[in-house]
Amino acid sequence: MQHRAVLVCILCVLAVLLTFGITTTLLKKEEPAPSVSEPAEGPAAPGEDLSGHYQIDNASTALLTETADAGTDYLNDTLFLGDSNTVRLYNNGLISLQQFCAKEGIGTQVALNEGIVTFKKDSIPQAVAMMKPRRVVMTFGTNDTGMEVPDFIAHYTALIQAIQQSYPYTDIIVNTVPPVPADHSNYPHMDQAKIDDFNMALLDLCEQLGVRFLNSAEALKGSDGYGIADYYTSGDIHLKSAGLKAVLNYLRTHALQTEDRRPDTNNIPTRTMEYVSNPSSAVAAPSSEAVSSSESQAESASSSESSSSESTGASSSSSTGGGLSDWWTSWLG
Repeated sequence: MQHRAVLVCILCVLAVLLTFGITTTLLKKEEPAPSVSEPAEGPAAPGEDLSGHYQIDNASTALLTETADAGTDYLNDTLFLGDSNTVRLYNNGLISLQQFCAKEGIGTQVALNEGIVTFKKDSIPQAVAMMKPRRVVMTFGTNDTGMEVPDFIAHYTALIQAIQQSYPYTDIIVNTVPPVPADHSNYPHMDQAKIDDFNMALLDLCEQLGVRFLNSAEALKGSDGYGIADYYTSGDIHLKSAGLKAVLNYLRTHALQTEDRRPDTNNIPTRTMEYVSNPSSAVAAPSSEAVSSSESQAESASSSESSSSESTGASSSSSTGGGLSDWWTSWLG
C-alpha cells in the first residue's frame, strides 16, 4: 500500500510540473516581441508621396508673402545668381546677359571662388560688386544634394556673407532649391526629400542672417510633393520655359519692396558677347563638396565658355536691366 501511495504522489507531482511547464511556454508565445527602433530613413523611393514632408513656417519674418504684381521693372532691377536653371532663364530669352551671374554645375562651396559666365576671373561675390544690382535672387543647391544639411547651410552662409561684404547695398533674396519631378531617371541620385530639408533649413538661415526667403517651390510642386512634370524635360531635373516663367511670375507677385540703398549705378560693365551654354555639364556629380568635381564640370563646359567674353569696361548709367519690358510682357503674359 505504501509503495502504491508513493507512486501516486510522484505521478501527481510530475503532472503538476508538466502542467506548469506547458502553461509557461504558452504564455511566453503570447508576449509581444520587444520593440526595435525604426531604421533611419534613406532617400525617398521613386514615386513616394512626399506631400506632407515639406513644412514651411508661414509666420516667418524672412518669408516673402504674396503681393501685388511688381511688374517688369522689378525683374529688370534683379540680378539672378545660380546654376544651370538660372542660366536657362537666359537661354529661354527671359532675361538678358546683363541680368545673371551663374554657371552650370556650380554649387555653394565652389561659388565662392570659381569664375562664372563672362566673368571668368571673378567669383559671384566679385561679380555682384561690379554689377551693383538693386537686388539679387540666389538659386543654389541642386548640385549640393550629396552634402548633409549642416554642410550645405554652412557653405550657403559663407556665400551670402561674402556677397554682403563685397556689395552691402543690395537686397538678398534666397530662392528655394527647385524641386525635381517624380520621374528624374536621368539623375537617379537626386532626392526630393533632401531638397525639402535643404529648403526648410534655408528659411531658418534667412531668419538668422536677416535676408529674405522666396518659396518658389510651391509654384513648381504638384500634390505629391514633386515638381510638376510639365515644367521639366522628361526624366530630367532642368526646368523648361513653362517652369521658368512660373518662377518669375512667383517672384513678381512675392516682391520685396525696399528703399534703394545703392550709392550709385555708375561704371557697371556692359556684357556684350553672347553666351552659349552646355546644360549637360550640370549636376555631373551629386555634390559640389569636392573641388575636383567642380573642375571636371568646368572642363565639360569650357568649349561653350570660350565663346563668351570677360566684362568690358563700358559704363552703364542704368542698373541690371536693359529695355526688357517688352520681352517680359510677351513671355510672361
